[in-house]
Amino acid sequence: MDTLDEELAALLRESDRVAESLLAMEDHPGHRLLRDAALTGGTARRWQATNAGMVRLWEWFDAYRALLRQAADTRDPVELGRLLREPAIVLHEQAAPVRTLTGPAQVAERVTLRELVARMKSQYAEVTAVLTEAHEAWTRRLELLDPLTGLLAGLDSPGAERLRAEVARAHARAVADPLTPDPSAADLAARVGELSALHRTFDARTAAVERRVAEVESIRARAREVRAAVVAEIAGSHPEVSGGDVAGALERLRRRFPDVAESDVAAVETAVGVALERAREVLAHLTGSLDRRAELRGRLDAYRAKAGGRGFAEDAELSALHRQARDVLAGAPCDLGAATVAVLRYQRAVLARTEAR
Repeated sequence: MDTLDEELAALLRESDRVAESLLAMEDHPGHRLLRDAALTGGTARRWQATNAGMVRLWEWFDAYRALLRQAADTRDPVELGRLLREPAIVLHEQAAPVRTLTGPAQVAERVTLRELVARMKSQYAEVTAVLTEAHEAWTRRLELLDPLTGLLAGLDSPGAERLRAEVARAHARAVADPLTPDPSAADLAARVGELSALHRTFDARTAAVERRVAEVESIRARAREVRAAVVAEIAGSHPEVSGGDVAGALERLRRRFPDVAESDVAAVETAVGVALERAREVLAHLTGSLDRRAELRGRLDAYRAKAGGRGFAEDAELSALHRQARDVLAGAPCDLGAATVAVLRYQRAVLARTEAR
């Protein structure tokens, strides 16, 4: 009898633990979320099954407690042993294989108290897994979506209005169907962040673009001056100082704000950057032609001084080669290719004489 009494006491303690677990299940934040929401989609289907599992748990627990009360009131050891150890609990489940003339019949299943405890624990784990999954999914989704409303606050543009509507729809989906992933939520958050950042930084970015536009215009003006000199003094084809109306593009962008997108601002920034690089390249090319002629003149003078210092000032061949190079460099327009060849010829002749000594 002592063993049976100990078993009964253990099962009563188990009953208290199960009761606490079931109450915690009822108060689970995932349960409150699913119970109170107008669910749709996959969440609605899973909640239907989960809710049925919760109802089943309470029915099983009621049967468990009823049998324990019966066992506690029993004074007959044989009856107590039967109640505690034999399949004395009748469970009713819907089962398709057994049918009556009117449809599926209620099938009775007999289980022991310990079997029922194990079954309740398994069912409880399944239920709470869904409740936890729902709450965690809902929390993650709202942690992503809730800040978006603040980011859009105060933004007055058609783009902002469209995003506000998208955020509202995404929020509604998160509440109604948290267990179905919403792959568009991350993209929506990125687009809201982009628009918010664009509005906050628009003035600073356009001011930076304006400074670069001024630099483009300054370099272009300088390049036009240099090109006029190059065309007059250097033979050959020379790049035109051209490019788009970057100042006009910036002005049009400013007039459109706030109805602009990140791509609009980025396009103007890129266009101005390209124009600046092009203006620098053209100026470098043009000034390079003049610098090349100056370098050739300097080299010619240096080798003439070298020849004179070594006693070849009166060398007729050197004098003729120097004169040819000088005349090419002094010509207008100057053929840099021919000048390079003439200077190199003179340089080699001077080195041939000076290094032979």
